[in-house]
Amino acid sequence: MYPILFSTPWFNVYSYGLLIALGYTLGTVLILREARREGLNTEAIFDMLLLQLVIGICGSRLLFVLEYTPEKLNFKDFFAFEQGGLTFYGAVISSLIFDLLYLKFRKMPFWKVMDCIGFGLPAGIAVARLGCLLNGCCYGTSCDYPWAMTFPEAGPGGHHPAQLYESLGALLIFFLLGKLRAYRRNYGDIFLAGMASYSVIRFFIEFVLFENPAVLAGLTMAQLIGILALTASIIAWKKISASKAMRVMPNLNAVEISPNHD
Repeated sequence: MYPILFSTPWFNVYSYGLLIALGYTLGTVLILREARREGLNTEAIFDMLLLQLVIGICGSRLLFVLEYTPEKLNFKDFFAFEQGGLTFYGAVISSLIFDLLYLKFRKMPFWKVMDCIGFGLPAGIAVARLGCLLNGCCYGTSCDYPWAMTFPEAGPGGHHPAQLYESLGALLIFFLLGKLRAYRRNYGDIFLAGMASYSVIRFFIEFVLFENPAVLAGLTMAQLIGILALTASIIAWKKISASKAMRVMPNLNAVEISPNHD
């Protein structure tokens, strides 16, 4: 593991923080590219993403601390990001609330913008989870599979590289959404398909995560949130499909037809 990529006399460069920053940067580039294709206000979306970065990290850290280490719910430990400890769903919940308020304030189409975010998000997750791998956190339970990896914090023996599972799963979602884009019927389809797919993948990864406490009916917090996210995505998709206002209209350019003079 390489929690510190390199050191200088003034600061350390942590793999965890660097890969999260690179993942967010990649996601932002893809989101803005999609927004430009859709004819949206890219400056307003870029401002939203900058604010969302702070809100998402704080929301992600808060859910992790509440679920795993409530004793660290203090100012000093809360912001010790170099120790790891962020959850995807915490970032999603806090970011969704913020995005809804921001887009409503800016009078921008919510689902059209969320489709852009939904396309870039999986690529960002794929990169960010590699930061967990290099940091040696978020590892899985012990196993003896050929691809098992050792983690200093986990002790001797091989363990599931759960971080890598999620990274590959997110990469698969990214490519599938790219294919789905050509068949999209309604605004919101891309985002909801991405959320539903991630919920399913994360649900099964949770079974092999190390020291992952169950909170209800033998399920972890992430699994319960995933079930809610999957259910909400299906309900939202059905409502959007029933509304003609959310239809994706083809870009039809007017064609001038010259009269036929014989």
